[in-house]
Amino acid sequence: MAAHYRTFVVANPAAGAGSVARQWPLIERLLRARIPQLEYAFTEGPGHGTQLAREALHAGWEMVVAVGGDGTLNEVVNGLCDQPDPHRCYALDEQGWITRRASAPQATSATAVLGIVPLGTGSDFRRSIGLSGGLRENIELLAGHETRAIDLGQIGYLDRRGELATRFFINISSAGFSGRVVHFANRGWKGAGGRLSFILAALRALAAWQNPEAAVRLDDIEIRGRMLALVVANGAYFGGGMRIAPGARLDDGQFEVLVLGDLPRWQLPGLLPGIYRGSHLHHARITRHRARQVSLRLTAAAPGLVDLDGEQPGYLPATWNLYPRALRLKVRRGGTSTG
Repeated sequence: MAAHYRTFVVANPAAGAGSVARQWPLIERLLRARIPQLEYAFTEGPGHGTQLAREALHAGWEMVVAVGGDGTLNEVVNGLCDQPDPHRCYALDEQGWITRRASAPQATSATAVLGIVPLGTGSDFRRSIGLSGGLRENIELLAGHETRAIDLGQIGYLDRRGELATRFFINISSAGFSGRVVHFANRGWKGAGGRLSFILAALRALAAWQNPEAAVRLDDIEIRGRMLALVVANGAYFGGGMRIAPGARLDDGQFEVLVLGDLPRWQLPGLLPGIYRGSHLHHARITRHRARQVSLRLTAAAPGLVDLDGEQPGYLPATWNLYPRALRLKVRRGGTSTG
């Protein structure tokens, strides 16, 4: 019999408009058929997935599997690294930039492995790793020992109280109009599926939107002007299937960064189909860059929302850092293997 990781499952029963709760008897049966040593727990509220993942690794479990959407996945990812003190990682300077202080994150367990069973509304990370199968096929991929090393992002930002905060992310973080869209999407009904939920949220966000004056630092260069949004991508997809960063790779040691400049509001509905196809990069006001560190601040007094992996935790200014190949992801047997 093939060897398997001792596995702890973190499941969000509310994910996918309640689909995890409805399908749990089948999910548990399929998991136990593939992984002999397995336990699980349900999340009970925001942040609980991070706590469960961290406790599982401290208890000696080798792999933690996130069952749910991208938000559940993000919480588990944050449990795989010791939570840093934001004031040791970042500082807010007199010019309004968040600057980086500290080095790479410390893993809760040096050998920890991340697994996923995507069942959320958007589940964009599954698209970024080419995970296209159904429930049975995705659980089948959790068997065996093959892993792939992928990059990990970290963001420093301001929380809802205006204090420095930090989180890790695995797929995409962005700010500006996209943060406003996530704000509305997470407060709306998700039963219609990821794509429709995000389209409706985008149309709602357009109603009173004005592109703010902003400044972006990309490693050694600075860009200023009115901006619709900034996208800092580790993976390629966000927003319920939008192929926003078609050149992004999860293991190349660089963020794919898109600066969406002063696009007028009336152009956005017509641009959406091209973003889903990944054919929007030809637009004259969209520029594409690669960087290891990215910073953004607004140059006028205006609120700016940040989002990461489909969640909206706080506000600008913000700084993003990339840690190459810092996370071990469970992959299919016979696929690319690292670690």
